[in-house]
Amino acid sequence: MNWKILEIRSNNDLIVAARYFCSANDETNTVETEGWWNFNEPSLKTPFLEVTEEMVIEWVKAETTKDGANMIETRLTEQLTALEAQKKVIAPWLPQIFTPEI
Repeated sequence: MNWKILEIRSNNDLIVAARYFCSANDETNTVETEGWWNFNEPSLKTPFLEVTEEMVIEWVKAETTKDGANMIETRLTEQLTALEAQKKVIAPWLPQIFTPEI
């Protein structure tokens, strides 16, 4: 999984929300998601100027994890699995090539 923090919202020096981006890929497919996460009970444990992207990523991951499973990462994994299971179809306007599955 590849995580990034694209933006944050704060109340003075207290970070209250983060806009995240997360992607997952396998050999052929990539799935991505982004959204805002509003922290349930934000607290100021680290001075604002010392906060790193990695710290905010860990905060988002911690709040989106329940029973040991991260709901964002789980959903991306489900989407990759669904893409792998789909039968690939050649669009009718492209050259039609028959390839036997072995």
